[in-house]
Amino acid sequence: MKVLSHLPVNPFQSWRIGLLSWVVVFSGCATEPNLTDIQKQLQLLTIQQEATQKHEQQARERLGTIESQLDEHDFLVGELIKTEEEASLDTRHLLEKLERTSNMLREQIEQTRMTTQRRDQDLSIRVKALESRLDNMVHQPRSTPVEGISPGAPSSNSGNGATTTDLNKPVDPPAAPNTENEASAFRSAYKVYLNGNYERASVEFQRFVKHYPDTTLTPQAFYYLGESQYFQKQYDPAKQTLEHVVTSYPNNKYRISALYKLGQLMLETDQRTKAQEFWNRVIQEFPESPEATHAKEQLKKSGLS
Repeated sequence: MKVLSHLPVNPFQSWRIGLLSWVVVFSGCATEPNLTDIQKQLQLLTIQQEATQKHEQQARERLGTIESQLDEHDFLVGELIKTEEEASLDTRHLLEKLERTSNMLREQIEQTRMTTQRRDQDLSIRVKALESRLDNMVHQPRSTPVEGISPGAPSSNSGNGATTTDLNKPVDPPAAPNTENEASAFRSAYKVYLNGNYERASVEFQRFVKHYPDTTLTPQAFYYLGESQYFQKQYDPAKQTLEHVVTSYPNNKYRISALYKLGQLMLETDQRTKAQEFWNRVIQEFPESPEATHAKEQLKKSGLS
C-alpha cells in the first residue's frame, strides 16, 4: 500500500491501478517466486509509463512549437497586408505628387515661353525704331544754296533799317513722320504691360492707336490692348479688340495670336463651341505654328477634340 501511495494517478493509468489492486488482493496467497515476477512486471510497467509520459511531453512541446509558428505566420501575414496597403497608399500619393509637379512644370514652361516671346517682341520693337532713325538719317534731304546767290553774299536790306540775313543758311527739311516718338510710345506702353499693370497698359495702348492709327505697330498695339483687357476680365471689350485684329489685319502675324486668345476668352466665358471654332481656325490656317500646337493641346485638355 505504501508503494501505491507514491504512484502518480492519471487517466492513462486506470488500467494499472486495477492491476495493482489485483496484485494486493492476491499477494497474500501468492508464492515468493510469483511475487518477484509481479514486481518485475510492475517495474517494467513503470518504465513504460515514464516513456509514455516523456512522449506526451514531447508531443505537447511540438504542439506548442507549431502553435507558436502559426501565430508568427498569422502575424507576418498581417504585417504583409498592412505593408501592401501602405505601399499602395504611398504609390497613390507619389503619383499625385508627380502629377502636380508635372502641371507646375508645364505652367513654368508656358510662362517662360511667353516671357521669352515678349522679350523678343520688345527687342524687335527697338530694332525697328533704330532702323527708322537710321533710315531717316540716310534719306534726309541736304540743303542747297539759293539759286543766283553766291555763297556768303549778303542780301540787301529793304531800306527800313533791318539787318541783312544770310541766304546761304541751310534750309530746314520738311517734317518727316515722327517714327521715333511712335516707337517710344509703343515701348512705354509695352513695358507697362510686361510689368503686369494691365489697367495702365490699356490706357496707354488706347492712346497709341488713337495717335498712330495706321502704322506698322498699330496691329500689335491692338493685340496687346485686347490682352490687357482680357487679363482685367473685361471680356466684351477684349473680344471686340481681338476681333478687330483678326478682321482688319488679315496678313499680320498677330492675327494668329488674336485667334488663339479669342479661343481662350470663349472658354473662359463658358462658350465652349466658340472656343472650339477659334482653335480649329488656328489649326487649319496656321498648321505649322506654335499656336496650332497649343490649340490642339487646349482642345484635348478641354474635351473638345
